[in-house]
Amino acid sequence: MSLGKRHIGRRVVGVGAGVALMMLGLAAPASAAPPTVASIAPTSGPVDCIAVVTGTFFTDSPVGDTDVTFDGAVDVPATDIAIGSATELWVRVPGALVEGSSYTILVENNGGSASGGTFTATTGGCAPTITSFLPTCGLSATTVVITGTNLLGGTDPTVGADQAEVRFFDYVAGNTEADHIVPNADSSTSISVLVPSGAADGPIRVQTDVATMGFSAAPFLVPPPDCVPATTPEHARAITFKLKKSGKASGVLSSTEDPAFTDCVASVPVKIQKKKKGDGWKTKATATTTDTGSYSANVNAKPGKWRAVAPKVELGTPTVTDVCLKAKSAIRKIG
Repeated sequence: MSLGKRHIGRRVVGVGAGVALMMLGLAAPASAAPPTVASIAPTSGPVDCIAVVTGTFFTDSPVGDTDVTFDGAVDVPATDIAIGSATELWVRVPGALVEGSSYTILVENNGGSASGGTFTATTGGCAPTITSFLPTCGLSATTVVITGTNLLGGTDPTVGADQAEVRFFDYVAGNTEADHIVPNADSSTSISVLVPSGAADGPIRVQTDVATMGFSAAPFLVPPPDCVPATTPEHARAITFKLKKSGKASGVLSSTEDPAFTDCVASVPVKIQKKKKGDGWKTKATATTTDTGSYSANVNAKPGKWRAVAPKVELGTPTVTDVCLKAKSAIRKIG
């Protein structure tokens, strides 16, 4: 059946179901929102590789009512399409593509149709490659993010066993396969897995159901004693502080590293503080830094000692990737 006929059939069934519901006194189901297509990744590759189409409203229609074609001419078989989320479709590149030709992706479902993204068919195979992984060492249950190419092994993004099979050395049959952290968050260029128990020092191996296996060039290390656990980078900062008798406080928060780590200077809540009569400081105002680290605020500039403080900040979600260290300005005396 042609693509057009399939959708005519869907519309007829939809109309019939709607009439039947109205006769029973029930409301007809809400219509699906029309999809959009923004891109496809990777943008080129050989047939049989898994690619991810990005867009919107993909979950508004079941996968059985979703068609994906290349240039509206080369159909992707229904068994080679999976809905990863409302914004992702996973498809296996169809074998009828002509090497060297470029194709626009068309998605059609109960809500309508949309096209976008360009894919170029190339020669070669779909063997996975590993370009890097982090961290480079750790105990069992450590989360490892693997970066590379052709890392998707199937079109069921909800089941880890249908993803790329990841094993840590050695690769004997009894060694446990690494579990995927969130299978439907995997992509063709990045997957996250847990180090299985029984892993030893050696390269990471990735294998998919459409190609041969790939290995990392560097070994993953397991303690003890070879592994030195990764530490979170800490970044030092400095802050200047000016306070006029009019009450205007200002200054600049900056990175003291070379090259500067600018992520630690933007959108930071700087505290303007006054020295208490006893010990300690009291915050009188808060100012948020700009993208370049500058800040300003107005305070009641009573006589005494004043300073500015940039608190310690942790970056990264959900895992902390960097730490911006606390910074204190020189003390300014008013009156």
